[in-house]
Amino acid sequence: MILRLRAFFALRKRRLAIIAALFGMVGTAIPALASTGAYFSDTQSGDITGTIGSIHVATSGGSGANGADFQFANLLPGEPQTATVGFTNTGNNPQDVWVVFPNATALSALNNLGTYGEVHLVSDGTHLFDSNNLNDRLPTCGSFSPSGCWPLLSQYKVASNVAPGGTGSFTFTFNYAAKMTLQPAAGTTADWNVYPASSCAYNATSCPNGQTTVNPSDGTGSGLPFEVVATQVGQTP
Repeated sequence: MILRLRAFFALRKRRLAIIAALFGMVGTAIPALASTGAYFSDTQSGDITGTIGSIHVATSGGSGANGADFQFANLLPGEPQTATVGFTNTGNNPQDVWVVFPNATALSALNNLGTYGEVHLVSDGTHLFDSNNLNDRLPTCGSFSPSGCWPLLSQYKVASNVAPGGTGSFTFTFNYAAKMTLQPAAGTTADWNVYPASSCAYNATSCPNGQTTVNPSDGTGSGLPFEVVATQVGQTP
């Protein structure tokens, strides 16, 4: 009897130990399952690449390294001469094209001619500027208008949204008025549009004190320096 009781208690003890061990395994397994974050997933990889655009313009029609040097030869009153500048979009993006007159002293010397000078700026048949009274002196003009004093400005847009490879052109025409009688002495020559203007010889009545703008940094010379400038569409030089 005693032996059977001992065997019974021993068997019960082993069963309790097995049950306790099973509960211990379950207790450790549950946190492990909770921490795995096991969900369905899928991944697709990509890469961001690109190229940088460019804004470039080439000029033609004249001489010099950039094909943009022009010379008026032996100008006479009433006989206009024209420079035609061609341009090509050599960049990778659409662009606006401008003509810019960066030398303010040279520009003001031209605008010192008053009714003795005439200028026309035309782009692909569209007139951008027309004046036969190149006067930038507000005190004598009162106001600027095409029917009165109308000075050439420092920049004009000559083309809009030119596609890559696209071309165009503009012309600059100058004419001395028939009333101009001042001319070089026999056997000599005179440069066109000397700046700064030394006097008001062509328009003494409305220009008693010389030209309006003289910047020492512009230097001295003759002619009218210009630039053909390409910009991103909608931007100004």
